This record gives sequence, structure tokens and C-alpha cells, in this order.
Amino acid sequence: MKIPNSSRKKALFVVDIQDGFIIERNKHILPNIKKLITSQLYDCIIYSISYNKEWSMWYKQIWWNESPKETDTITEIKEVFPEKNVFKVMKLTRSVFKADTDIRPILAQYNIEEIHICGVTTYDCVYATAQESSDLWYFTFVIEEAVEARTTPETHTKALDTLRYLCLTNRSEFVWYKQHPFLEI
Repeated sequence: MKIPNSSRKKALFVVDIQDGFIIERNKHILPNIKKLITSQLYDCIIYSISYNKEWSMWYKQIWWNESPKETDTITEIKEVFPEKNVFKVMKLTRSVFKADTDIRPILAQYNIEEIHICGVTTYDCVYATAQESSDLWYFTFVIEEAVEARTTPETHTKALDTLRYLCLTNRSEFVWYKQHPFLEI
């Protein structure tokens, strides 16, 4: 994986790595997420848990009630989290920034300027989090090798194409990459 090599303070967002979302077709991202977590590149890690209630917009608008109700990040990932600077948030919506905890004070506490995003689902929660992160003036990179969809390969590919076009992935083609080095992890 090529990771932007900046001197900025960085946070890693681990989005919705839960039993209900990790299936055979997307579990290939787990080793790369573990590499990111253990890379020691991050000043803090924020991991989100998605859940659903009958009064949520997930349920009201699309009648989706398959979200894991009271689950947590899968053990395989949780066991590699460092002992410090790891924060869990619960969310009833797409963006990690709209969770039960306002994460902006946490990001400010660690002087975070750059956010790397991994997890599921590329076209949904990962996408919404990346958009909001950028809108809040953080340098934002979705790590392509560590995100995936729960549905079809096409939904994943279309979302990545859009994120690349918006210069929000570690593989976006734009001038920044020609002027800055990468780390290979």
C-alpha cells in the first residue's frame, strides 16, 4: 500500500468492521487494515460501529434493518489496536463525524490535520466520511487497498472512481503525488 508521506499529524478511521458487514467477498481487506493499525503512523485511531434502530433514517428511508444492533469491531482487528489513543464511536448514520461522540475535539487534542480512512462500505459510510472530512478541512485519503463494499464489485469500483476524481484516495492521480513521497507499508 502506498501511503502519503507527510509530516502532518494523522488519524486513522476504521469504519464499520463488524460481523454483519464482513463477508467472504470483502474480508481480503482485513490484513491491510491490520497493517495500517500497526504501522505506527497514526497519532490516534477512531473506529466506528454502525447500528440501526427503527426510528433511524436507515430504517425510515430504505427500510433497512440488517445493521448489526449491538456488535463491535471484529476481534481480529480489535486485538491489534494500540493500548492508547484509540476511540470508539457509535453511529446511526453514514459519516463517522455524525456519531454519538463529537470527534472534532479529539482530533483537535491530537492536532490532527490528515485523516486516512479504511473499512466498509466504500460507496456508503466510507464515502460519506471522506466527503465530510474534506469539507471540514482535513487532508483526506481513503486507502484503496483497505476499503471494500458489502454488495457488488461494481458499487465498490464506482465509488472509488468518484473518490479518485475528487482526489480523496491514496491512488488519486493529481499533482500532489508528483511533489510528495510515499511510504510503502
